[in-house]
Amino acid sequence: MRQFLLDAWQLELYEALAGSADARLAEIAAKAVKETRYHLRFSAGWLVRLGDGTAASHARVQQGLEALWRFTDELLTPDALDEEMAAAGIGPSLTALRSRWEERVGAVLAEATLQRPAAARYPWQGKRGVHSEHLGHMLGEMQHLQRTFPGATW
Repeated sequence: MRQFLLDAWQLELYEALAGSADARLAEIAAKAVKETRYHLRFSAGWLVRLGDGTAASHARVQQGLEALWRFTDELLTPDALDEEMAAAGIGPSLTALRSRWEERVGAVLAEATLQRPAAARYPWQGKRGVHSEHLGHMLGEMQHLQRTFPGATW
């Protein structure tokens, strides 16, 4: 479920970035669109098979959707930097992406016989640089090798 929600968001984002005023960014996004379409087709296919499969698979996928839905708002809610980049023609309007993302996701959820959860606000702060204590633990784990072997390359 998580992969599907992100794949749908990334496809909307990359398709919009392919028209960016920043030529290099537009070029990278245009290359990423093809791969992202493949990933979305793959994750959506599994979502449909599981959602429209057995009662157990349907229940588990629905539970996953309900657990993750609250986090999707952060992907599509612009902050000051998002709005500045959209105004400059560098980044897309996340407000415009939202309707296309919701339409794409809604069509797959319907095909998978899944019920879209009600809109829920989640007090995210990640875009503002405010993180929970969990980020520190993750960063510590991710930085272990570099700190153990400073200057190493691989």
